[in-house]
Amino acid sequence: MKVTLEQIDELRNRVNVSYEEAKHTLEKNDGDLIKSIIELEKKKGRKNEYKGNFTSFTDRLLSLRMSIKNKEGETMINLPLILVLIIFAMAFWVVIFGLILAILTSCKIKIYRDKTLNVNSLKKNMKETVDKIKVKSEEIIKVDEEEIINEDSDENEIIIE
Repeated sequence: MKVTLEQIDELRNRVNVSYEEAKHTLEKNDGDLIKSIIELEKKKGRKNEYKGNFTSFTDRLLSLRMSIKNKEGETMINLPLILVLIIFAMAFWVVIFGLILAILTSCKIKIYRDKTLNVNSLKKNMKETVDKIKVKSEEIIKVDEEEIINEDSDENEIIIE
């Protein structure tokens, strides 16, 4: 069946897909708009499901922490486990030496899950920090531009004595 431009536009407006994907789906479903909408919504649901799975996996991974406490119970090191593993991969002997030293000095090594940390809060904190940096840098640029304008006005004066 021949697919018309109006059908493609209607499908794009309802499901928010590209022309190519809308045309392909309509041709696959013999121009049936309802079947095409259902198929594309199922595809979108799967894509969103993968995003949710990735976020939850990242949350679980970042929430694992390694803590080393001395005899008195004071925390000496408290790092995300993923960071410890990265350091382990880069500096194997340093991490091994540190762990042996911690064991010999009767430190308590604990790996636990921190429930308060999640990816969305990290994204929010990073965005706030970037916004603050952006505002400060704009202020600095503005001050520099004003100083340049003031310096230029002095250079345009001719003093004859």
